[in-house]
Amino acid sequence: MKKVVFTGRRLFMKFGSLEYFEKRARDHDLTIVSVRSEEGNELLETLRDASAVVDIARPIGADLIDAMERCELILTLSVGYDCVDVSRATARGIPVCNTPVYCTDEVANHAMTLVLSIARKLEIILPKTREAYWEYKYTKPIFNFKNKNFGILGLGKIGRTVVPKARGFGMKVTAYDPYVDDDVFRMLGVERMYELSDLLGEADYLTIHAPLTPETSHMIDEKALGLMKPHAVIVNTARGQIIDEGALYRTLQEGRIAGAGLDVLQQEPPAPDDPLLSLENIIFTPHIAWYSEESFARDMEQGMDELIRVLKGKRPRYIVNPEIFGIKRGG
Repeated sequence: MKKVVFTGRRLFMKFGSLEYFEKRARDHDLTIVSVRSEEGNELLETLRDASAVVDIARPIGADLIDAMERCELILTLSVGYDCVDVSRATARGIPVCNTPVYCTDEVANHAMTLVLSIARKLEIILPKTREAYWEYKYTKPIFNFKNKNFGILGLGKIGRTVVPKARGFGMKVTAYDPYVDDDVFRMLGVERMYELSDLLGEADYLTIHAPLTPETSHMIDEKALGLMKPHAVIVNTARGQIIDEGALYRTLQEGRIAGAGLDVLQQEPPAPDDPLLSLENIIFTPHIAWYSEESFARDMEQGMDELIRVLKGKRPRYIVNPEIFGIKRGG
């Protein structure tokens, strides 16, 4: 039986039981081994004879990849795969796969929910109404959505799914993504911003749907935030490291933008003394944008489908390094 290693604190937090995975594994002569310890040597030794590793968020670096003597697949049960050293896996001829479509609509819906909540200042209103305070003047100013500029950073699957949702509120949609063809912008009816600075300067509401890469890490820094309108709202359901949180704190504290909604942070969970937690004009959710009962089931199903497909010798469906098919294994 081929051995499959499941690891990553977030994986076990997301899936408290591996019963579904274990049942399907048995049906295909696979055995699942869990490595819950965060101690590196245990994972390294367990991976040596593993045919696959399934992970969420735990770094799978060159040291672990080089230790894998039989690895046929590295799979993340998440849209993001920035935890994997893809270049090293590619050099070894190991496919890296993710589950990119299990929660597209959920994340798009959550992004809109955060935008609407911050724009309507629910983070301020809800505590007041629980105290029976029945007034509106302390919420000023709140603006209508119609004809406002809705900016999208990253026009991939999730970014594209947000487009009709924002347009349904009467907003004009603009986007920045240097890796997407003009045809896609035209097909979606989205105005293309060729410079990030133009997107930031125009947006009344900005939602981030970019992957975490060296290029996007701290892309939204002090300078970027300084380009935004004073009444602008920024929402991040992608990766926490895309925003410089120190710069965001200063910007919100000084009222240089109106508010922020964050489903992701650089450190999760945040430290109790994280200064962002002290701000009134920000909403946090606990990396939950992906979740619905339906997406929970899809993630398990799609992940196992991919795992079984690859370990049966078939080409992956959601491979992030397709160039391996032109690279000799073990290179």
